[in-house]
Amino acid sequence: MGVSLNKIYLIDTETTGGDPNEVIEVAWALFNPNNDPVVHVQRYQPAGEMKLGATVVHGILPEELESCPPSAEAVSFIPLEPGDFIVAHNVDFDYEVIGSPRDVRCIDTLGISQYLWPEIDCHKQLAVLYHLFGYERWLRDLAKDAHSAEADVRMLHLLATQIVQRQEIKSGGQFFNFSHHARTHPKQIAWGKHRGKYLFSTDESEAVPGDYLEYMLKQDLNPYTRQAFMNALAWRENAGGDHN
Repeated sequence: MGVSLNKIYLIDTETTGGDPNEVIEVAWALFNPNNDPVVHVQRYQPAGEMKLGATVVHGILPEELESCPPSAEAVSFIPLEPGDFIVAHNVDFDYEVIGSPRDVRCIDTLGISQYLWPEIDCHKQLAVLYHLFGYERWLRDLAKDAHSAEADVRMLHLLATQIVQRQEIKSGGQFFNFSHHARTHPKQIAWGKHRGKYLFSTDESEAVPGDYLEYMLKQDLNPYTRQAFMNALAWRENAGGDHN
């Protein structure tokens, strides 16, 4: 990747679960596909209780957080400046729990993975890495600490590097634009009763039904899903065309 005026941060978080969902661990690293990541990690003490299900996932006990700064300070841990980029696997989740910092741009490797490799049966970060690298022992060993924010950032670095190399992405702006396109033009729907069916297809046997898309647009959807469904309907009304 060439020189970019703005920095690209890889981030991952662990949280309490529940509502409100408070951050208890943050890891970040500046992204450079040519170097191993230098990962910075900080834990935080939440104001509320830890949910059992969340504890099972990340293995962090409340007593381990007693001397940590409060969760509300997490937003200042990553030295973000206006115009910088954050990269995460399901980035909207991490962006929200670190405090929704203003004037930064979000890049989602989950949406990109679903766009680039719609044929695989799982798009969790480790599953995508197994798809790309094969069932390698070194990858399994790295994943033994999965759901540790530091280990997840190291895996995120591997995935982000694969994406920018394969797509010949040269800057944070290109990375952001590709992420936005992937999230608003997904090839297949990744959830629900029509999971695996195509959004941009006129073949009724393989396409998500148009009336289903119209119904879902009346529901509470995240902005990217809403835009994707609107794009698919507009594409069909125009009798197809290039959407890649």
